[in-house]
Amino acid sequence: MTMNDIAERQNTPHFLRLLRARSEIYRRATHLQLVQVTLTVVVPVVMAIVALFMPAIRPVAAAVSVSLTLIDIGFLDRALKRRLKTAALICERFDCDLLKLPWSKFAAGKPLEPEIIAEADRRWPKGDAKLIDWYPAAVGRAPLHLARIICQRTNLWYDAKLRENYSFLLVAGAVAIVLALVAAGLALNLPFTDFVVTVLVPATPVLSWAVRDAFRQRDAADAQKLARAEAEALWELALAGGCDDSECERRSREFQNSIFQRRTSNPLLLPFVYHWLRSGMEIDMNLGAADFLRQAGIAEVNQS
Repeated sequence: MTMNDIAERQNTPHFLRLLRARSEIYRRATHLQLVQVTLTVVVPVVMAIVALFMPAIRPVAAAVSVSLTLIDIGFLDRALKRRLKTAALICERFDCDLLKLPWSKFAAGKPLEPEIIAEADRRWPKGDAKLIDWYPAAVGRAPLHLARIICQRTNLWYDAKLRENYSFLLVAGAVAIVLALVAAGLALNLPFTDFVVTVLVPATPVLSWAVRDAFRQRDAADAQKLARAEAEALWELALAGGCDDSECERRSREFQNSIFQRRTSNPLLLPFVYHWLRSGMEIDMNLGAADFLRQAGIAEVNQS
């Protein structure tokens, strides 16, 4: 039995267009992120390795490492945030239209110009295969006010879980790189001054970027968990009949404000790690949605 049309409408041209535009803006943001990582992590590490065997360039390696850190802070990080804001506005349009929530000028300001969405949609190169069924199709069996809560709660769970796993891998990878540099320096019996200039100074951008991003990811995950707990409390209230459709809509609009703000400020994940982590999580996401429907007494549809 279908109680709302979220599952069907999310795969219609309007919503797929928004998802393509959103994905294209995030794709551009990840390109900038890769430039950021290359300049602040890869280049200093490569220069440190070269400097181990070419002492003459050690002062240059140290100066370049410090300069690249300043470029990252002053330019690259700000440009990345602008792209994240654009992507967040497209996501907000998608959610508001799909979940039938009013647009909040207070939270999101003005919607994006349609030309920005059209241009990003036109340039998305990867088709629609990974955009189909963005939210669990099972939510179509729930009344709209319950389906909306499940979608928002799923959004919060998915994002927090990704960031928890990613933050661990980020720090582990950075520590491994630094330990390898330190081991190489010790193996070559570098004098203390050369060890500092050749190993410790170039390693600083690696650790500073990894630790900074890991803390951001962890903070974002913790914030998502708090919002998810509130969504789950609203779910329990709705099941108990403690809020009618209009009150649940008002509360969901408040959650959407929180989701939007986090989308504009949360750091990106490196794309190859993101695609690796998400593969199994989509199965868990759909199973979780089905479990919430069972809590509401909504039976699964048997498919033969």
